[in-house]
Amino acid sequence: MMPDFSPKMLRGFVHARISMAGYRTVFPDERKSTRRAVMSFDEACAAERERIVKRARITPEQLDLVLSGRGIETSARVRLWKALDADPARFGIVLVGTGGQEVAR
Repeated sequence: MMPDFSPKMLRGFVHARISMAGYRTVFPDERKSTRRAVMSFDEACAAERERIVKRARITPEQLDLVLSGRGIETSARVRLWKALDADPARFGIVLVGTGGQEVAR
C-alpha cells in the first residue's frame, strides 16, 4: 500500500492537529498540571495554527489554501508534512507539482 500525501489528506491532517489542540484545552489530561493559563477552544486552535505556520515556515495564506483542500507549492508541502511528523521521503515518496506524488527510485 502506498501512503497518500495528497492535498485532501494534508487538509485532514492539518485540520485534525488544529482541532485536537482545541479539544486538549477544553478537556485537559487529568494527570497533567492544571496551573497553565486556560485558553478557550478558539484560542487554542489559533495558537496551534500559528505553531504549524512557524514550524513549517509557510505563510498563513498557504495554510488557508491547505485547509480549503487546495494545493500549494511542492517545497511548502514537504515542509508542512515534516512539521506534522510525516516525512514523505521516509516512505520513498517524492512530492511533485501542487498535488502529485511519485515513488522515488
